[in-house]
Amino acid sequence: MPKAQNVLKIIIVVIFITSCSSYKEAADNMNAEYEVLSSVLKKSRGNIYYKTIIKEGNIPIESYVKNEYLEFYLCSNGVDSPVKIPKEEVAFLKQKVKSVSVQRIDKLFPNLKEKTTKKKERLVTSFISMPILFRNNTMAIYYSTQTYGGEFKLLQKVNGEWETICANSVWIE
Repeated sequence: MPKAQNVLKIIIVVIFITSCSSYKEAADNMNAEYEVLSSVLKKSRGNIYYKTIIKEGNIPIESYVKNEYLEFYLCSNGVDSPVKIPKEEVAFLKQKVKSVSVQRIDKLFPNLKEKTTKKKERLVTSFISMPILFRNNTMAIYYSTQTYGGEFKLLQKVNGEWETICANSVWIE
């Protein structure tokens, strides 16, 4: 019987350690998402809606995660060629976009409240989703929409800073 108890204790310890490492990984990913979101806010001109979005009207953002919307051709000067996200990563991004929830940006970043608004003003207010990180947290993507269009923005971590390198329109009015 003591042998069975020892085996049971070892199993419990292994499960505990595994769950702790999974929790740490999830916390690290959340911190990285907040880092990207903070960077987006700091570089914005203000008027970003105070909550992130998961839908645009009645359309879930995940429905826009398709190969044709994740091919970026008009990139920044430092990017030599178009950025195409492979099908495997598109599937990963679609899964991640499905799992995000609405976040209160104004509560996450009280020191950046002047960058957010609770008013939904036509031609003025921008709405953004939570960023999704990929490629070992060196790239991120988020959805942004305004009055006349919606687009995915692709960011890359360069010298420790998040920079928008490309954007691709999903729809334009």
